[in-house]
Amino acid sequence: MSQSNEWQRIIRGIILSISLAISVFTIVLFLASIIQSLVIVPTNNWAYSAITLLSAVSYFIGVTQLLYIIPLIIVFWRQRRFALMKGVIIGAVIVALVNFGCFLFVMNQLSR
Repeated sequence: MSQSNEWQRIIRGIILSISLAISVFTIVLFLASIIQSLVIVPTNNWAYSAITLLSAVSYFIGVTQLLYIIPLIIVFWRQRRFALMKGVIIGAVIVALVNFGCFLFVMNQLSR
């Protein structure tokens, strides 16, 4: 395998894990907004409800990432696609760091 081909597969793995995180974020946000509209009575304090919803979504991205990244890594390892596996791991770390930063920001806003 040439060096540029390996880098292309690593980049594909990073893009794959980031796009999976974006799709999980979209699905969880959609489901959480449906649940919130069914359960919580609408009030004038919509900003607090929105921040609470976003903090829940940011928390669940970190939890659900374990559910789809680990099996994906195992599949790529069994298929001997190590460059793609490296990219998925790098992308998962990037998503986890961004998720942690956003979670800290939201929790800081909630504590005010």
